[in-house]
Amino acid sequence: MKIYTEIEIQASDEQVWNLLTDFASFPHWNLFIRQISGLLSEGAQLTVHFQPPGRDIVTFRPTVITVEPNRKLRWLWHFLIPGLFDVEHSFIIEPLASDVYDGLRLRVRFIQQESFQGLLVPLLARRLNIDVRQGFEAMNQTLKTKAERIELGTGDWGLGIGDS
Repeated sequence: MKIYTEIEIQASDEQVWNLLTDFASFPHWNLFIRQISGLLSEGAQLTVHFQPPGRDIVTFRPTVITVEPNRKLRWLWHFLIPGLFDVEHSFIIEPLASDVYDGLRLRVRFIQQESFQGLLVPLLARRLNIDVRQGFEAMNQTLKTKAERIELGTGDWGLGIGDS
């Protein structure tokens, strides 16, 4: 089972990457992935706290499998043992070459996707497709708004929790 979302963002790949990997700022703007701690390096283990819309916070500890600055971040997590419920999450930033200004690509496609495998997937598929997809879409939209505001110089952290 796979969940795939994408959104175009009018910002540089570097700006989107900087927001995506500024884990300390997540509690201020990211309503889906509430917190991440750990080193951003291949083979490192992260602690991720996420909260699907209308649900309690869930914590898991994935292993980072890919870090390509300004392009890709992937992690893999196994529930209890490999093959029971395995989750591979990817954030992908694709520069859209048609918009270039002073050497910076100012428009990107941000892709967030997750692949699920294992014995428990059929039991959880319906709920995952609803909760995870809604969470991805909300995060993508907030990331877009923040990156575009920063890129345009119209503000930076003005979308935090409780902001109007």
